[in-house]
Amino acid sequence: MKKILGIVTLLLMILGCGSGTGKLPVRDASQLTSHMGSSTVALVFTTEDGDVLPFCSGVWISDVEILTAGHCAAAIAEKTQGGGIEGLDIDPVDVPVHYIVQDEVTSVGKEPTAIHLSKVVSYDKDHDLALLKALGKTIPSHDHTNVVSEMPALGEHVYIVGHPKGMYWSFVEGVISQYHDKLPRDHGEGPYVQISAPVWFGNSGGGAFDSRGDLVGIASFITRAPNTSFFVHPDAINKFLKSVKEREEKRKDINLLK
Repeated sequence: MKKILGIVTLLLMILGCGSGTGKLPVRDASQLTSHMGSSTVALVFTTEDGDVLPFCSGVWISDVEILTAGHCAAAIAEKTQGGGIEGLDIDPVDVPVHYIVQDEVTSVGKEPTAIHLSKVVSYDKDHDLALLKALGKTIPSHDHTNVVSEMPALGEHVYIVGHPKGMYWSFVEGVISQYHDKLPRDHGEGPYVQISAPVWFGNSGGGAFDSRGDLVGIASFITRAPNTSFFVHPDAINKFLKSVKEREEKRKDINLLK
């Protein structure tokens, strides 16, 4: 009888696993922060005094691609190009952007052990997104994340990592407050994820992650309301990445015809 019960229990466990959604199990705190940290970069610039400072964050979405906020790419383009033509926006595509990974941080305000180079390969001002491609023969070891396939419910907790005020790889917890198709005033086309969390300057371009470590959004802007931040929605992210892929395929086809 005990043998039969054991077999039945085992079958139920197997069936239970097979009937799930197929998602990865929820990560514990140490696994989650390790994954988030390894999937995140600090975008940095060098001051006139030679100090290396983080100004934005970014998220690895493949072995060589970093997703960040469009205004981060535009900011470094404006800094390196010395401003654009009056009345015209700067196009940051092909602009070099330096970055570091978590293992290269020595201390706040101290020189990292290495600095790496990427360039902007695609830019979407309306949805505040930019895609960087890591350059060089040696790219530092890192994790990368997937865009979430199922959005968290309102009130569900999410986890954010960035570099507010130069404080490298700071982790905070937030709550999904609301989803918005559009927002009043000039905040791009949306959609947006509203998150209640202590997000600040230096988080821009960084990710919000669910408990499985999947990307819920890219930090875009904050408001004067306490702990109210807005992240680019995964729908906009997926649309942006799809358009990038389609352009690449079209470019390849054109090159083959030459």
